[in-house]
Amino acid sequence: MSKNLEAVKRFAKDLRKEEPRAKEEELGGFMLAARCLDKCRATLVGTQGDFTYGCPMDRQFLSEAGLGVEEFKAFVATGASDSEVDEWIKEHAHAKN
Repeated sequence: MSKNLEAVKRFAKDLRKEEPRAKEEELGGFMLAARCLDKCRATLVGTQGDFTYGCPMDRQFLSEAGLGVEEFKAFVATGASDSEVDEWIKEHAHAKN
């Protein structure tokens, strides 16, 4: 998978100015996933502010899905949209909540 940080920038929130999505918002059938995605994108483009990708909350989602922190980050770095990340999670999750 190749990085496409210009595409990531199109989707990334500036977490220095706004919050990531609520922990209850699902993506790929998992709570916390949309929030994790927001933090991951922001980390990739340097707009994470005080938020940390890979924190215990992110790891809770990733563990439940059976996904690795770096595995998820590598896919997000391709510039995938929310719907593409949703499908990727559904295809690659090893466990369902």
